[in-house]
Order: sequence, then C-alpha cells, then structure tokens
Amino acid sequence: MISTFQALAVALLFILPGAAYTFALERVGGSFGIKLVDRIFRFLAASAVFQALLSGLELWAYREWIASGRLGRGDLPWPLVQLAAMAYVLVPIAVGSFVGKGQKERWGWVIAFTGDSPEPRAWDHLWRRNARGIVRVRLKSGSWLAGIYGINAAGVGSYASGYDEEGDIYLAEALIVDGETGAYELDEDSRPLRTEGSPGLLIRWAEVEYLEFEEIA
Repeated sequence: MISTFQALAVALLFILPGAAYTFALERVGGSFGIKLVDRIFRFLAASAVFQALLSGLELWAYREWIASGRLGRGDLPWPLVQLAAMAYVLVPIAVGSFVGKGQKERWGWVIAFTGDSPEPRAWDHLWRRNARGIVRVRLKSGSWLAGIYGINAAGVGSYASGYDEEGDIYLAEALIVDGETGAYELDEDSRPLRTEGSPGLLIRWAEVEYLEFEEIA
C-alpha cells in the first residue's frame, strides 16, 4: 500500500509543474487572479496539461528508474538525475514566462488560450503595455501635474501599481506645467520642459480627477 508520505510526494510532484508555470506566467504577464481559489484552479489545470504532455516520458522513467530498482540502488548517473529534476521545474517556468510575454504583447495564439481582455481594470490595461508617454493629471484639488512615464537619464524607470493594489503611479521625470491651466511650458522645439534636476512624481489615483496619456516613441 502507498504510505501517506508517498501519496503526498506524488501529489506535490503532480502540482509542481502547474504551480511553477502559473507563478512564471503571472510574474511576466500580470497577476490578475481575483482570489486564491482562482489561482489554485489555474495551476491545477496547468498541472493536468503538463502531466498529459509528459505522461509517456514519465512512464518510461518509472519503468527504467523506479520499477527496475536502479534509483533505489543509486545505479543512475547523478548528472542525469540532476538534469531531470531541473527540467521538471525549469521547463514549466520557461513556458509560463513565454506565455506571459505573449499575453502581454497580445500574440494571437496566446490570446486564444488566455482571452483578449485579461486585465480587470482600464488602469492595468494602460500601464502593463510598458508604453512610454507623457502623463498629465488634474488633481481633485484643482491643480495640474505632468511627467514622463518611461526611464529617466539616470536609468530610473516609471512604475504603476497593478491589480489588486490601490492605484498609484510613479513618473520618473516631472514636467513644467501651469498649475491652474495645465498648459505645458515648451522649449524652442515645442517640447515640454522638464523640471530642474528632473525629480520624479508619485501620484495616488485616489487624488486624481482627470488623467491624459500621450504615447511617445
């Protein structure tokens, strides 16, 4: 009979590929699981897919390594065991990262599996594309602020919070605008001027009444 420990080990081996895939997918493509239950169903389903795809290879490994007694006797080259263990984890992570990238960049075949609207909010849809642009906001206090959503000269990047955290955004560079009208102060090439020292801006969505985003190359 199978012991409790063996049953637990089999269960962990079954769900490990799906869990690794799901975590990698959410790390790259965004974490939009509304509840823990949703995430559990996702990696269980992914685990079932990986097990179906690897079932033939797993049966071969069972016959050659376990049923034959070779693994118990230590009669296997350690590099082969090391490679198999690493592949069991790294392959799902690589697949999850690849699918996450495809979801983020809207690859057609990925969208067919993940859906064409994975983001739960327009906020997430806008910022997760990693677009570079000019952001101008009017606060509820009535004043205007503006900045660059991108990477500044020091290599510091902008950042926007994702679901399901409260919305806020960090703009790597602030622009000079009229606090009352929102009009930009322009240079001789009609480009918005950056503030001296190029400080960043941290803005909470709860304080914003209106936001403009103009994508730039």
